Amino acid sequence: MKKLASLLLLVVCIQVYAQEFTYKEKKELKGYPDYIMDSKFSPFRNYFALTIGNNTLEIYDKNWKKIFNHQGNPKSVGGHISFSPDEKYLAYAKYKSDNDIAIIRLKDRKVIQVLNGHSHIINKIEFSHNGRYLASASSDETVCIWEWENEQMVLLQKFLYEDAVMGVSFNYNDEYLLTSGYDKMVHLYKNNNDKYLLYDTIPPLKYWVYDVCFHPSTNEFVASSQYEVRRYNINKQKIVFNDSLKIRVNRSIKYNSTGEYLVFGKNQDVVILKVDEDNIVEYESIYRHSDYVFGGTFSDDGLFLTSFSSDKSSIVWELTGVEPSRKSLITDYMDGELTSAQKIILTSEVIENILNKLDKKLTSPRDEFETSIQYSDRREKLKSEVSAQLQYYTEKHFNINSMSGGKVEIPIERLVGYNADLQIYKIRFLETDAGVKLPVEDAKSFKINWEKAHLQANKILNKDGVSYEYSNFELIHPLSKKLFAVTPVENPFHSMKKRRAINVQKDRSESDIQKSEKKVNGEDILGVDRALIFATNIYDSFSELVNPVIDASTISEELQSNYYVQTELLINPTLKEAIEKIREYAKLEYSPNDNLLIFFAGHGIYDEVFKEGYVISRDSKSDDVAKTSYLSHSNLRTMVNNIPCKHILLVMDVCFGGTFDPIIASKSRAADMYTEVTNEEFIQRKKKYKTRLYLTSGGKEYVPDGRPGHHSPFARKFLEAMRNYGGSDGILTINEIIQYVEKVEPQPRFGEFGNNEPGSDFILLVK
Repeated sequence: MKKLASLLLLVVCIQVYAQEFTYKEKKELKGYPDYIMDSKFSPFRNYFALTIGNNTLEIYDKNWKKIFNHQGNPKSVGGHISFSPDEKYLAYAKYKSDNDIAIIRLKDRKVIQVLNGHSHIINKIEFSHNGRYLASASSDETVCIWEWENEQMVLLQKFLYEDAVMGVSFNYNDEYLLTSGYDKMVHLYKNNNDKYLLYDTIPPLKYWVYDVCFHPSTNEFVASSQYEVRRYNINKQKIVFNDSLKIRVNRSIKYNSTGEYLVFGKNQDVVILKVDEDNIVEYESIYRHSDYVFGGTFSDDGLFLTSFSSDKSSIVWELTGVEPSRKSLITDYMDGELTSAQKIILTSEVIENILNKLDKKLTSPRDEFETSIQYSDRREKLKSEVSAQLQYYTEKHFNINSMSGGKVEIPIERLVGYNADLQIYKIRFLETDAGVKLPVEDAKSFKINWEKAHLQANKILNKDGVSYEYSNFELIHPLSKKLFAVTPVENPFHSMKKRRAINVQKDRSESDIQKSEKKVNGEDILGVDRALIFATNIYDSFSELVNPVIDASTISEELQSNYYVQTELLINPTLKEAIEKIREYAKLEYSPNDNLLIFFAGHGIYDEVFKEGYVISRDSKSDDVAKTSYLSHSNLRTMVNNIPCKHILLVMDVCFGGTFDPIIASKSRAADMYTEVTNEEFIQRKKKYKTRLYLTSGGKEYVPDGRPGHHSPFARKFLEAMRNYGGSDGILTINEIIQYVEKVEPQPRFGEFGNNEPGSDFILLVK
């Protein structure tokens, strides 16, 4: 009986052990004209890239839509790739020849620079963990170290060797750099005053050293050759041998994001090694490819493994039992809502500091006795804690100072350019672009003295009592000290996706109403004016746009600053988020004099088969024939019409927006009949009728996005109408807006929908 119990226990232990690491084939990318030299996921898994033996690079988005394809000289064969740690750039070796490197900006897939520092084949490239450096190893017997300087990479250092260099690797904090190659040696460099200096070498080994790879969080590293994997540590800046494993390695070798596993190719197999303090063991061998396997890479979140082979395929494997990277934990706790600035500051040291300060009760897995609501509340608390820590380290990294009155002082990174027509200066701060409304003379003096200038922003404690809301960004002119509103494309301190505007007037003071002469016989004829604004410029399956967020943000700021309007701005919402938000507004209570403006900026599409127009959401699928992942105009009409607000204006700056109403009406209503009445009488008459009006940026056609940073043509005229501030009476009507936008090409469309009443109008009151 004891023997049987022992046997059962052994079986259970084996099963538990086997469940530590499992894999199954998720996707096979095949049918290519040549071998696949390299493939990997980006750090936050928003992109996947692979290189083909005919010198082709392909980039896919997270929905596996191909978004970039480039072929250089086919004779240069397949190249190598490296994503920057903030996921902003992809470095691609062998861009047009076998000795150049393209730096590709991922948000718009533009090649912003080509590096030419080598004279022969480039064998490996790798970004440093802080994103500051790029190392490239070449058969020309050199390694180049490139460094970012003023938005361009410049050659910082060049090391010479006696044979071809095959491998380079930065340690977790970029203090050390390793190189290896056909000289059978490993060279260790240490960063000293922003230069890498040679500190130690491994004497020549028996075989060529194909690759080197640092452990993701320690100073351990492995070196691979044709018949052996050797493990070392750095102790007192000297390389110390640890242990080795006799095994064939085809080419590259790579740790997973926690250092628990190693992956490489062995003939036609994908080999996984298990690594612990004491030894390295062969753990799993996956036979799936039909030819030579060049190597493999793990995704940072531990969910996937990709392998690439001379059988002209790359296979993506779905994993269980593999821990995510420490950075991926932060990303998960934030629901993926990291700003560009926060991605930059997530160094190993910052990540460890954040994780060590978190309450372990918040990070623990869901308990079987925990309800969904309890778990959701716990996750919200966790997100608030992480957000607060990210904000603290963002301020520290970018040298942000606290000011009196709950404000912070923010340095300006650089100037981008001035648009004299719109009088907007485009600047850059904390990894984001922003627009500043500056008159020409102020702009001239600002250009000369901008390095003495800084921004300020409000810093207000959130309701969670932990994290902060940063808002009302303003430029303090370095000479005049005047304040100018700043509209950033992205709030560097927190996601704007769910941000509510801070300048919302929940209660209007009696004095404001009396000053504006908007109250008659004790009755508030204003009501509450709201604006719900959707802006999408980043799409999972469609090309990105340039201006929707800038357009919508500027309109939102204008409504807040100069009109009695409560605004809410949603950046890049999914279809579900957009519908839920409209539904939320449909549940609000409205008085008879309330107004609601709904504004959409982004992509639109028209289906000739269904004879239906659609608003494209961030997560709409390009191959969705049934259009279930789109917001149809029919559904939008129904939802908006049933919002219990009496006065609604829908504005759509999207392609094919004019197909919103089956019968397009473009004639505006005359207001001359009201010219002799008082403002109060005019408002009262207009408020009598139910309003369901729409204004779109075009009819059944595409509409232009406009020049980067300069608003779409429609948005520009819409803003001009708003900045006329209703003329002498301070009342902006739909007819006045139409007078500004009607000459835009393509021609905007105006009409009514639902149960609109004759004689209705939509009016906004200037402060």
